[in-house]
Amino acid sequence: MEQKMAIVLAVGIVLGLAAGTLISSFQVNSLNAKLTEVSGRATAAESLKGQISDLKLQLEKLNVNELYGLVKAGDKAKAYGIGDLNKMPPIIANDYVGQTPVVVSWCPLCNTLTAYERALPGDIIANGKTISKGTVLTFREAGARKIPGTDIDNLHFKDDETGSLWAQGPGMAVEGPAKGQELRTLPIQLFNKGVIAKMGAPVWGSS
Repeated sequence: MEQKMAIVLAVGIVLGLAAGTLISSFQVNSLNAKLTEVSGRATAAESLKGQISDLKLQLEKLNVNELYGLVKAGDKAKAYGIGDLNKMPPIIANDYVGQTPVVVSWCPLCNTLTAYERALPGDIIANGKTISKGTVLTFREAGARKIPGTDIDNLHFKDDETGSLWAQGPGMAVEGPAKGQELRTLPIQLFNKGVIAKMGAPVWGSS
């Protein structure tokens, strides 16, 4: 789970971002590799907490509400404004990128922007009925709590279809019939509004 969290948190490192300048795939891949390497050496939750704190300090140098996460699914992409998700309570975007159902969210506690395919990873039994793998889930904000096995506070959400509770950072069901299942992560890149406009990418929530 720590390795997955490290990959998710990589989207928060945007020190190289300047007006009109995008983060290159090379930079993102390089940061991902470094974070994965660090995560591989981390054996305690306290170490992971330290990494999150470092990333939060870097993000504080920027106005993250002005940034957009470009979510890719197959050959399609859509932009999600952090400012549109960073509300009280946080907004959960149940959406589609092309034909792929996605859930995108921002956790204000640990500054993580995540995107997952919102399809049930595997068959489960809920309320005496079988819910099949691939069922599209609808998520609702369910407050903040600690990620199991850590002391990291993280946004959680619950799905309407199974009633399971999911931790936003690792994308894992921590309570309910789907407990232990993990949503498929979708790639995200951070850009400023000018770059998104130049790309002509559709923006979630815009008319």
